[in-house]
Amino acid sequence: MSVTIKGADILTNKFNDIFTSNHLINQYCNDVKKRFSFDIEGCGSPYYEVEDMDEEELEYRLDYVETCFEIVKKVWSKCNFSNDLTVIYEDKYNSSNKGEKAFIERCCGVPAFNIYLFTWNDEDEKYIGKRYMWTTHKLDIACLFKKIILSDIGEDTELDGAVYIIDNDSENVFFLNDDRGIDVYSNDEAYIFQLKEYFLRL
Repeated sequence: MSVTIKGADILTNKFNDIFTSNHLINQYCNDVKKRFSFDIEGCGSPYYEVEDMDEEELEYRLDYVETCFEIVKKVWSKCNFSNDLTVIYEDKYNSSNKGEKAFIERCCGVPAFNIYLFTWNDEDEKYIGKRYMWTTHKLDIACLFKKIILSDIGEDTELDGAVYIIDNDSENVFFLNDDRGIDVYSNDEAYIFQLKEYFLRL
């Protein structure tokens, strides 16, 4: 079921298949697009050292977050996305409860969005998830990327493995999973090859 909220634009045909798929978006993209995967490495441990892990609470390192962000920003810049973007938040377990949607909405700078309910299976268990979609020309990538990096290591939000950025011109997809890796999807095999060649030389 697709619903348009607050005057959002009607879904364009070229993204309707992604938005309404009953597969998770990364699974869908793996099936229909070419992929470049980039592991975020060389940042050290996400946490400060503790003497007793059973007794002391782990505290994430701000410099780790900044280092990860600088790497992600470099990959994002090389992907050469336009300013005409679609952002999809996939709440696959319908379990977000820490203001994730409102946060992404602030990053997009637009209040209008589309919402879609979908059903998917995970190890024979059936789940009903929600997808939210915004169209924006002014995405705050610093705020968004840092929050995704923090989602799994310090804030326990549902943003890791859940946010997809699509270039409306090229239909390329940028997927920052969490602090460990990035996937870029494209219909253009030459584009993916160029990304692989560039980052392999670093």
